[in-house]
Amino acid sequence: MIFSAVRDPYPTRDKSEGALIRRAEPVVYAKWTDDSPLTESQVRQFEREGYLVLTDVFSAHELDELRAASERVSKTCAQAHAGQLIKDALQNENSSQLRTLFGVHAMDGLLKETASNPRMLEVIQFLLNDSIYIHQSRLNFKSPQYGSGFEWHSDFETWHAEDGMPGMRAISATVLLTDEISAPGSLKFIPGSHRTFLACPGETPRSNYQDAFKKQAVGKPPALLLDLLQQHGGVQEVVAPAGSVLLFDCNVMHGAGNNTSEYLRANLFYVYNAISNALNAPYAADKPRPEFLAARQVNPLTAHVPA
Repeated sequence: MIFSAVRDPYPTRDKSEGALIRRAEPVVYAKWTDDSPLTESQVRQFEREGYLVLTDVFSAHELDELRAASERVSKTCAQAHAGQLIKDALQNENSSQLRTLFGVHAMDGLLKETASNPRMLEVIQFLLNDSIYIHQSRLNFKSPQYGSGFEWHSDFETWHAEDGMPGMRAISATVLLTDEISAPGSLKFIPGSHRTFLACPGETPRSNYQDAFKKQAVGKPPALLLDLLQQHGGVQEVVAPAGSVLLFDCNVMHGAGNNTSEYLRANLFYVYNAISNALNAPYAADKPRPEFLAARQVNPLTAHVPA
């Protein structure tokens, strides 16, 4: 097991039974002014709850183009990007459905350009108060009736343990390609949980990423500690129309059940990390994950105005 030489402020996946550790960093790094890209109320909400929904970010026309681009890449990815995709097994059929395609920001075309859309970039640069780059990106599908969910977790716990992300200065932006409705499989958050790091028990298996997206073995919050977070913050379901952008802090606890509804759920997911928060060696893993999961080539983003 290799551990970073840098002192670990958030020890996890050791021989302990887990722990709650107070967050050391701020949530919002910039000071709000009248010129900020968010209202003061929005900034306070993000700081308090750890997530924020921005509606009407993408128009109906832009959504059509994004859906078409997503469909095109989903049809070609099996040959061109086989190592970067995950499939859901179909029930009673000898085939499978695309669930996740990683690294879309590195693929030429609209999905790459969207990562630099100024309507997202300016907001995230303000919240992180730094130049930013893409740590990870992906196209997600949750098919009707059988689309897989995921257990409660903090993304930062994985990015810290397996990728070497030193601090909590990263934000995820999810572009909703379909309506996020109140139905089985909806995304849920524990508001306020981003202010506490939940250390998890168990050592990281070798090449854990190859199995982690099918069945989570480590990085699982102990039930007792998770209950404490829920008792304090409650659980909030996300409901928002297509074209919205969901921003959430890297450490906020979130999860979703299987999509047993009749509705497709699809989104584009971009993780923005501050340049000053670039990756170290993994804090609790034998080796770094592949570049398409955790970028070590730091390429600062500049705003790209859509044509």
